[in-house]
Amino acid sequence: MKDSNPPAVPTADASMDDMLRIMDVATALRHQRETAEAQLDVATAKVRLRERLLATAAAAGEPVTAAEVDAAIEEYFRRQHEYRDPPRSWARFWAHVWVMRRSLLLAFAVLAIATVGIVVLAQSVANSYGKAQEPPKVVPRPVFSTPPTEPKPTPVVGHEPAPSVPVPVPVPVPAANAELAGVWGNFQRDAAAAQALAADDDARQRVQRVVALGTSANAAADLGRLRSAATDLAALARRLDDEYVITIVSRQGEQSGIDRYKDGKLSGYYVIVEAIAPNGSKLSQRIKNAETGSTDSVTKWGELVPDAVWKRIVADKQADGVIDEAEFARKVRGSYAESTTILDGSGKPLRRGRQITRW
Repeated sequence: MKDSNPPAVPTADASMDDMLRIMDVATALRHQRETAEAQLDVATAKVRLRERLLATAAAAGEPVTAAEVDAAIEEYFRRQHEYRDPPRSWARFWAHVWVMRRSLLLAFAVLAIATVGIVVLAQSVANSYGKAQEPPKVVPRPVFSTPPTEPKPTPVVGHEPAPSVPVPVPVPVPAANAELAGVWGNFQRDAAAAQALAADDDARQRVQRVVALGTSANAAADLGRLRSAATDLAALARRLDDEYVITIVSRQGEQSGIDRYKDGKLSGYYVIVEAIAPNGSKLSQRIKNAETGSTDSVTKWGELVPDAVWKRIVADKQADGVIDEAEFARKVRGSYAESTTILDGSGKPLRRGRQITRW
């Protein structure tokens, strides 16, 4: 038997809203197809990237050939989707700890329970062994109904016994005073070492100020203030012991400087520097970012330089790709402050200005 209600056949007279929706869908599909074709067209992407790299190198004054750019682009696309483990860092370590947190907590709980069980068992065995080895107590039978008295010696004329001298009982030192004495002793030792390390008047005055704070806290028996002064003294001693040279980054493939703009106007030229220890390692420094106001621990940061110094550094690098005038400042052992070694436009040591940590 045939169905008496056949399905409705769409008519050609669609409403304006339906036509607009159909056109929107067609437009979206066309945009998606064009985007997919552009992303999958690797040859066109390589050509555009090559043109941009050559233009950037020409603007920066980098002596890069077209063949080198082509080789770099091929290497980039070859390794674009290659997976590499992230470098070792504390962030990676803590990420692994967070992923394994349940297993680690379970392991710590089992270890703690086992440790407590072993300690309790050992104490129980020791107590049982001690009671087994303890000899029985023998209570002597009393002989006298009253306690016996010592016979008094008969004094001899001219030989009277010397009067008994009471033995002094040692008074225990309170734990708080003993702890204060220990901290004060360590503070005095560290103060002597810091005073011997200080090499100029500024460093010696800084050490004397911290020593005065510690001496005052010890006289007032204030353990908290004494500990705080000891912490400040240790930090000051580490600062005095530091020795490094601040140099402008001059390695291939890394920025040596950057110009900053704000609201479309030039806000300053910055050279990118880093602190190098005598053994060649890079030291982390606490730098206040003038643009954000935050203080960051970084190994590279930007130092503001005037226009004359900027042009001199740019010309130096463009000459042969290496900055000969790379030393910016120096920190000697025993001194607290860094001394600037790069010269300004008048031939005097540059007066340091703003610093940035991000660019």
